[in-house]
Amino acid sequence: MNEIAVLDYRFLPDTKAEIQALASNEVLFPWERCPEAERITRTGTADIALVTPWDMIDTTYLDACPQLKYVGLCGTSTANIDLDELDRRGIAFSNIVSGDKESVAEFFFMQLVSLSRGLGEYQWKPGEQHELVGRRIGIIGLGAVGKAMAHMALAYKMDVVYFSPHRKQDWEDKGIAYLEKNELLQTSEIVMLCTPTNVEVLGEAEFTAMKAGSILVQACGGNPFDKPSFYNWIAQDDNFALFDMSASEQNYQAYQDLPRVIFSRSVAGDTYESNERRGKRVVENLHNYLNS
Repeated sequence: MNEIAVLDYRFLPDTKAEIQALASNEVLFPWERCPEAERITRTGTADIALVTPWDMIDTTYLDACPQLKYVGLCGTSTANIDLDELDRRGIAFSNIVSGDKESVAEFFFMQLVSLSRGLGEYQWKPGEQHELVGRRIGIIGLGAVGKAMAHMALAYKMDVVYFSPHRKQDWEDKGIAYLEKNELLQTSEIVMLCTPTNVEVLGEAEFTAMKAGSILVQACGGNPFDKPSFYNWIAQDDNFALFDMSASEQNYQAYQDLPRVIFSRSVAGDTYESNERRGKRVVENLHNYLNS
């Protein structure tokens, strides 16, 4: 039996029971996102840690938790995981590679509909309620999240364009068009960032290129743009920005009070169903490690 520490707050009761059955200790399951200051004390002497994509698994953490033999990431992005250091120390690692990002797309399109119809605090293009049908939406990054967004946008009968380092012919065959990034920014009314965590894709030149009165959606983690340039852009009348907590607590504190910013305290991808799927994959990875 192994001592297991859990930093992820999203497990359902059945998953918690399965994890507990594999542990030698009484597992303490957090009810909310674990503050960074608690990640070391919560891990303690455990040899297995189940962590979220927001937890920094770096040299400081690993030095303070020398018993660790396995880190299970309850998500996909490894931006906060020092994989080289894990490998150097011989600590096993796994994450979840998932293509089911419909919950993220559903969340942000709910926000877009609310904004275009004026159902919340703000009204995009004030004066009348507006439809998404026919609007041009530009998606930067066509990974799992970007594809879910494209699928949803096509269902809304939007004019969908994308930019990605690699062309996606199968998606172009479905009716979306490839554009270079600057052309996408210049012609899209809605710009969605679906890039890997902390990959900066918008700087001053890109914000300057964007259409006036457009909507920026950050559907990725961390910092995908230059912050001073964003502050200048959002200060212009009629520009709007949508975020969820995948963008980080630090960015929530920085952006929440800015004009025309809608920053939900929810994580777009967290639903009962997605938490159920995630939990099953975490337990599968844990069994694979224990049986290796």
